[in-house]
Amino acid sequence: MAAGFNQITDLYDIYHIVQNTMIRVPKDSLIASLKEFFARDSKYHYVCDEWGYPKTPDHTDLIPDAGLYDELTTRVFVGEQNRFSNIYYPAILVKAGGFRSIPISFNRNKYLVEYMQQEVVDDYGNRTFITVPDRFILAGAWEGSFSVKVQSKGIRERDDLIELIAILFVDLDWANLSRTGVSIKPDLSVGSPSEEDDGNDKLFSQSVEINVRGEWRREIPINNIIDTITFCVEFGTINPPTEAPNLEARGISELSWPVSPEE
Repeated sequence: MAAGFNQITDLYDIYHIVQNTMIRVPKDSLIASLKEFFARDSKYHYVCDEWGYPKTPDHTDLIPDAGLYDELTTRVFVGEQNRFSNIYYPAILVKAGGFRSIPISFNRNKYLVEYMQQEVVDDYGNRTFITVPDRFILAGAWEGSFSVKVQSKGIRERDDLIELIAILFVDLDWANLSRTGVSIKPDLSVGSPSEEDDGNDKLFSQSVEINVRGEWRREIPINNIIDTITFCVEFGTINPPTEAPNLEARGISELSWPVSPEE
């Protein structure tokens, strides 16, 4: 995992980008949250096919209650846009809006150094932990918006879905999204309802506008910059004399005297 998702490019690893939560991660997180939420419902029951897409089969031979108590079809479409081959209602469509860069510090944390604890063991078996620099940190933030549009053939369906989506992102799934790096800002708003002709029927629409905040982060390792850390211990006279802990000195003295045969 890098940059907050499974990337398909090598540039994140080359430039040590460990997080870049701007468009892809928030959009996928919002769509996944909506799918899991409506999968628990019976009236607006979401069902996916074997490839993970909304299950929208041909309804020619299906009963009107299909999808209420089974997995034959989804009763609400959730995605980024409708399929090119067919359009299913009611539909919940998630689209990204504009984004801007928000610095979290004057210099983007350019001179921030993260340290690590390293264990050091000497020849006598003495152990200690020292703090050494581990990586340079650069970071910033993104702020932008997403539009969750509801399209329905009925006014009641549209109103129900708008209210459910609003409470989902304001409270029910707010903490889970925050843990994935997507922060929902408190100024969520609902746009004005609209309607338009759709053949001989009416299509009723309304949108929930969601402002989000994400972050980017680079962690540049500096282990290869620090090649060697040298420790020097100097022994000498200390006034007043003290004894170093865990330090033991041993010495062996031998005295020999040659003996002649005459003796």
